[in-house]
Amino acid sequence: MEHAAPFGTDDVGQRVSVRRRVEGGLTDVLGHLLDVTDDHLHVLTHGEVLALPVADVTAAKVVPPATPRRGWAVPRVSPDEMQRICWAGWPARETEMLGDWALRAHAGITGRANSAMAVGDPGRPVGEALAAVAAWYAERGLPPLLQLPLADPANRAMADAGWARLHVTVVQVAPIAPLLDSLLASLPEPRLRAVVEPRPSADWLSLMHDLDEDADTHVEILTGPPVVGFATLYGGRPGDQPLGIGRVSVEGEWAGVTSVDVAPSARRQGIGSAVMRSLLAWAGDRGAVASYLQVRAGNPAALKLYDALGYVTHHPYNYRAWTA
Repeated sequence: MEHAAPFGTDDVGQRVSVRRRVEGGLTDVLGHLLDVTDDHLHVLTHGEVLALPVADVTAAKVVPPATPRRGWAVPRVSPDEMQRICWAGWPARETEMLGDWALRAHAGITGRANSAMAVGDPGRPVGEALAAVAAWYAERGLPPLLQLPLADPANRAMADAGWARLHVTVVQVAPIAPLLDSLLASLPEPRLRAVVEPRPSADWLSLMHDLDEDADTHVEILTGPPVVGFATLYGGRPGDQPLGIGRVSVEGEWAGVTSVDVAPSARRQGIGSAVMRSLLAWAGDRGAVASYLQVRAGNPAALKLYDALGYVTHHPYNYRAWTA
């Protein structure tokens, strides 16, 4: 017996509630719809992507966006606005506007700095805008790449024009003050020394696991925002090796956390949470009231960590590559 999928491609990216049959009864799944096939619904929920057989679904609907824990309010911004906030925290060397779209290039280092942020109105028909994007990146010897929220209706026209979807990234948010209170209450007080500096030190760079071979060009991105701090955590004794690092940029009310890494020998000791505490305290002192971070949908370990801290998904976005 065939079962029709309860959602279509227009629902991808939306927050959904799905009731499905399991052994012993029924259960509900609440999360963001990442993909729909003839046989499965792929839903991101609480740090993992579930493939739900369509045949097991008994009810499904689109629901309102997620809200943080009670009392954990964050400023309300749309997915498009949130994408622009994220852009401010990760600026590229070269940017050119195409209507509302932002074409960004930075020597090919990171997708965020080398993609067209295709949110809003490009000021011309989508087909013409896509051709302009392809030509702009070709002039720079870079592969054409788009970045936009997964729920944006423009995704359909882009797919029809030969722009294939690549990986999905999740923007998660949480307010700073209650998150800091939670971290202070839950973390032990090891003898750690935190240093926050305006540029990454040699110790900081030594722990960044995805630093590009062209380190100086990568550091241009890291240090690009006007207000940015690089936290390095050490043991309590002088001369101790760095245990963990992280970066935070402040854009008005928002603080963007990136590049949190922990030395292999120091993992599973709460160092990552201690790094978060240092970053958020520094950002809060500079006027930020809410924080955001970006995590690959295919990184369940990181998603579960941030879910446990109290972050909720604001929206997923995807990259699209030109395959024509």
